[in-house]
Parts: sequence; C-alpha cells; structure tokens
Amino acid sequence: MENKVTVQIIKNTADVSTVADGTPEKVCKLTRATKSAKSGKSRTKTKQDQLVALLSKPNGVRISVISDRLGWQSHTVRAAISSLRKKGHAVVSSKSPKSGELVYAISAKQQDDKTNAVGASS
Repeated sequence: MENKVTVQIIKNTADVSTVADGTPEKVCKLTRATKSAKSGKSRTKTKQDQLVALLSKPNGVRISVISDRLGWQSHTVRAAISSLRKKGHAVVSSKSPKSGELVYAISAKQQDDKTNAVGASS
C-alpha cells in the first residue's frame, strides 16, 4: 500500500525553531498522512468516457442531448468530438431528418474492429 503525505512549509515565525547561531531552521509540518486504499469500486467515469458511451448508441446522439447530459456548450461538444477523432475514434456526423440538428455516432464498423481485435489477442 502506498502512503501519501502532504507537507506544508511553516511561514509563521512563532512556529519556526532556531539553530544555535540564531538563524531560523527550516521546519516542515506534516499536515495529514493518508493511505490510498484500493477498493473494489471502479473509478468514476470521466466526461470523455461518458461522451464515448453516448456516441456508441446505435442511432447516435444529437448534439443538444450531449450538451444537456454533460453540461457543456455546443462548441465544447464539437471540440471534444474532434479530440476523440484525433485519438482514433471513427466519429461520423449526420443531420437529423426531423429537427435538422447534428447527430454524432461512433461508427459501428470501428466498434466491431475493436471487438475482433480484443478477441484475437486473447
């Protein structure tokens, strides 16, 4: 198990001891020591993970839905999708026939390729 210790430099002269010649000695005060416990819980999903989950839906997802779910503005959604593309995700976009709004989805072909690659490496 890993121990994490937070160190705080004391700036208050009342808390600083002096050496024999009268010069102040640098003192560190341990404010808190914590142990990082490994629990069986998985880490919380990042917004990037949530975005990938939304885009993985069979019919994709509208940009307004992504904005609402993640609390982002539309330009932030577009930037995050651009980032996913740079990381190698095949994100496709289309317009919704009903509302004319942009709909984004991760290509089903890419999802099948990743599934096959995982199965082949096992």
